[in-house]
Amino acid sequence: MIFANHKDTEMERCAMQDPRLRYRVDCEEKCRLYLADWYYPAKIKNVSYSGALVNISVPYADIHVGDNCEVRLDVNSLREYSCKVVRVESSDIAIMFTGVRNL
Repeated sequence: MIFANHKDTEMERCAMQDPRLRYRVDCEEKCRLYLADWYYPAKIKNVSYSGALVNISVPYADIHVGDNCEVRLDVNSLREYSCKVVRVESSDIAIMFTGVRNL
């Protein structure tokens, strides 16, 4: 619904068109990235409501956009987040959350 007195800012319009522009929180949280029956030590560089940017310790050449994976925090995590890879840049992997399950 559009209100006559409401004026979107440029950032709001961009965020509606590009969900990656949603608010992100920088962090350095250790995690494990599970992919194709292997897990990789990693760090979450930033996180938003819809996904995260993960840095893996060892570059892995066989990660592709569209791959399904799971992420679990290292600190006694009681949840595992299912994800889809949406961008790969060297050892930085952008993931979109697709679900969560309790362990």
